[in-house]
Amino acid sequence: MNKNIGANIKKLREEKGYGLVQAAEGIGISRGYLSKLEKGTQYPSVKTIDKIAEFFSVDRSYFFTDLDNLDQFSEAEREITFERDLSIENLRKKYNLTIEGKEVSDDEINVMLEVLKAYRKSKGSSDID
Repeated sequence: MNKNIGANIKKLREEKGYGLVQAAEGIGISRGYLSKLEKGTQYPSVKTIDKIAEFFSVDRSYFFTDLDNLDQFSEAEREITFERDLSIENLRKKYNLTIEGKEVSDDEINVMLEVLKAYRKSKGSSDID
């Protein structure tokens, strides 16, 4: 099982400002189970990963990624990498998509989305179109 899952759950929970009890209640699991997941002493089912991803509004690939490999990314780039709604409309609404000060075209966004979908698929998101 991927060693990043527990550490990534804990990192995300702390970044979002949730305590263990608050996050567990929001996800719909026990505090003890969430603690075991974060420590890596127990591994979640895909269903549980999906519940956690939904609670934190990230794609499930987040939990299978070595986040240290994303150190060169800005916070906004990391956020887009794990965005759940990859529609062009949502991306334009939530993010200022520019390259070297020039607005990114819909064609460029589509290329970016294909790369991102391939990345997610490689990290365990098997339900991607």
